[in-house]
Amino acid sequence: MGVLNLGVHNKCLLSKWLFKLINGDGVWQKLLKNKYLRDKTLTQVQYIPGDSQFWAGLMKVKGEFLSMGRFDLGDGSQVCFWEDSWITPRPFKTLFPSLYNIVRKKSAYVRTVPSMTPLNVAFRRSLMGVNLQAWHDVVATIADV
Repeated sequence: MGVLNLGVHNKCLLSKWLFKLINGDGVWQKLLKNKYLRDKTLTQVQYIPGDSQFWAGLMKVKGEFLSMGRFDLGDGSQVCFWEDSWITPRPFKTLFPSLYNIVRKKSAYVRTVPSMTPLNVAFRRSLMGVNLQAWHDVVATIADV
């Protein structure tokens, strides 16, 4: 019949804006990054009452948008170790929730974690049993990075 689903079209358009925000360096990207992201990544920010309607729309589709892709690692300075999908299809915080709950620095960047031996990760308590095995799985996953 030719009737368009405007909800789907809106999600697609907002997702395109998010893609350009992440991958571009234009004036509007710098403006949004300075106003809303500051020194955080897209996965770390949320809508706050008082933000623009445009930003609210971006934040509504952000979760679905991020679940459809993965981050290129680059130098690791803009990709969160626990919260972004960078080496596996899902972030470590969803693959290993028990570790994520006890890690001290949840927003650590990939660049800082493997910069030391042992890995630059601190937990609030000692790892034992299932948590220790989960940590070994994480270490094995990133061994080639």
